[in-house]
Amino acid sequence: MLFHKERALAYMERFNLDAIIATTRHNVLYLSGFQGWAQYTYGDATTETFALFFRDQASPPGLILSRQDETYYAATGSWIEDVRGYGPRSALDITPGEAGATEEERNYVSLIAEDAPREANSVDALLRILRERGLSNGRVALDNEGIRPSTRGALEAALPGVSFLDASNLFRLIRLQKSEEEIERMRAAAILNEEAVIAFHQEMSAGRTEREIASHYYRTVAAGGGKWSWFHLAGGRRSASIFPPSDRKFEPGDGFFFDAGMRLNHYCADVGCCGSFGEPDAERKAQWNAIQAGLEAAFGVIRAGVKPSEIFRAAVAAAKKSGLPRYNGAFCGHTIGIEARELPYTLSEPVKLDDPFLPENSDISLPPGAVLSVELPSGKFGEGGVHAEYTVLVTETGMAHLGEPLREHVVIE
Repeated sequence: MLFHKERALAYMERFNLDAIIATTRHNVLYLSGFQGWAQYTYGDATTETFALFFRDQASPPGLILSRQDETYYAATGSWIEDVRGYGPRSALDITPGEAGATEEERNYVSLIAEDAPREANSVDALLRILRERGLSNGRVALDNEGIRPSTRGALEAALPGVSFLDASNLFRLIRLQKSEEEIERMRAAAILNEEAVIAFHQEMSAGRTEREIASHYYRTVAAGGGKWSWFHLAGGRRSASIFPPSDRKFEPGDGFFFDAGMRLNHYCADVGCCGSFGEPDAERKAQWNAIQAGLEAAFGVIRAGVKPSEIFRAAVAAAKKSGLPRYNGAFCGHTIGIEARELPYTLSEPVKLDDPFLPENSDISLPPGAVLSVELPSGKFGEGGVHAEYTVLVTETGMAHLGEPLREHVVIE
């Protein structure tokens, strides 16, 4: 299960919450294990989907789907047993009493049969399940970023005794500590991303364009069942930062810089590094060694309870001491999971927060099970840059690599 039920219940107890309702595609997936194509494609509020979880464990969780996503539920399922559709049924001729010959068909029939619990719209479907659970008073944490204002207004009007609280950030706080299934999905995504990086490196040669080389990354990700999210690749002067691939041809003596992000089974991977066409000069070697020193210092302080600012300060201090005295980077990585960046987002100096479920700033102590992308890019405008990025799991006593544990400054002969 993706959902960290015990962590969610602990926060529900702390904040006296009777229920939490997921509405965004990320949080519906997290809570239910299900993600439909329509919500993902058309947008959260356009195709409203709800996953509900109750503090009273005698009240079973629920999942409410739009008509477009019913077949995807039928194919993939959910750990939640009470699953309901809403809206007009699809144009499908079905014989009364048909039960289905496969699990997929039975799942589908459970949603579209004449006697299936079904309402005309998302509001009525959500109100029905809340009333069936006896929730007419209390406090409900509502994932506010994926629900239409009109839907929320209708809920509040129909259930005046219930306080619906903006809680998208509560979901992010719960998701900070990954479950075992999440960790395994992220490990698999990191491995595929590394394979795609190896694939494009094998195609690199002077005279080929950045865009041509990038195509080998895209194809390898797709062949492994993943979807690429971004791919920054640039050579020469362009490699000072994260520029997209262009029609510029790599030349002898070029440095290059890449950062690659993709998803596999809905979970993100992010890796980056650099290299050169021919042996790097002394200055580039010194820059590379300095960021490696910074990264090693960051690794040295990562463990359960560490704060993002502590990781950042350790990395920057070591990089400055080791050859980059003017290093001015604003962060040294970020959290990662279902989203490419998750709470508390960057490993950096804290920023002020204003949310009833969060502390006063972003310097949130990292729990065991948090997953980080640790990086320390450094560029010089007009010349180029160096970069290295690792994916690590926070443990009680330190950290463990989920991706490749060693980055090398690649030399293309």
